[in-house]
Amino acid sequence: MLAASERASEDGVQVIVFPRVPGLTQSGLLDAFLRTVAERAPGMSVVAPPLRYPGTGPIEPHLTGLGRTVMLWSDDCIDPAHFEEIQGLRCDALVWLFDAEDPLQAEAALELALDASLHLAPLVVVSAINGRARGMASYGVSGIAFLGEIVSEGGHADDLLEATVPAPAGFPERPRSLPEPAPILLQRLSTHAARRAAETDVTLF
Repeated sequence: MLAASERASEDGVQVIVFPRVPGLTQSGLLDAFLRTVAERAPGMSVVAPPLRYPGTGPIEPHLTGLGRTVMLWSDDCIDPAHFEEIQGLRCDALVWLFDAEDPLQAEAALELALDASLHLAPLVVVSAINGRARGMASYGVSGIAFLGEIVSEGGHADDLLEATVPAPAGFPERPRSLPEPAPILLQRLSTHAARRAAETDVTLF
């Protein structure tokens, strides 16, 4: 990630979005990493995982180099229960840290991001990890969608996706509908909801 940041800085990239890497965000290493990025890749605005919606309460945008930005993680990215609220925020950008469980989910999420760029925010960045490490596996496909067009896409672990998009300007006209997740994504949401319900069930004797 640091090498990719340096390459991006050399290419004149103005804003960089990092994925959520398990272990890096929970160990205190992230702050040190971001300081190193600022030193070795100067001039870039960083959009990092700590800005993500915590999963409860109202969704609030953050002002980033992408404009008014909402960052979501995992199921929150694809949950239609959030879509109307997000649309009402009139954000400039959505960042999805989506951890796909298989290649079909990854492709479906990218298709949903394409649709979301016409309904929720004109710029949608999917920043995902791909590969296996320490007993975990992710099949993410990263991509950048802008107003209904995929302007950059990649799926390898060391991909650096770059795209040139206009400065935040909102939608040409106010969207009148909401995106619809594919059945495979709705099935994922249903499965995870059932699993959480089972984990919280308590039997009293």
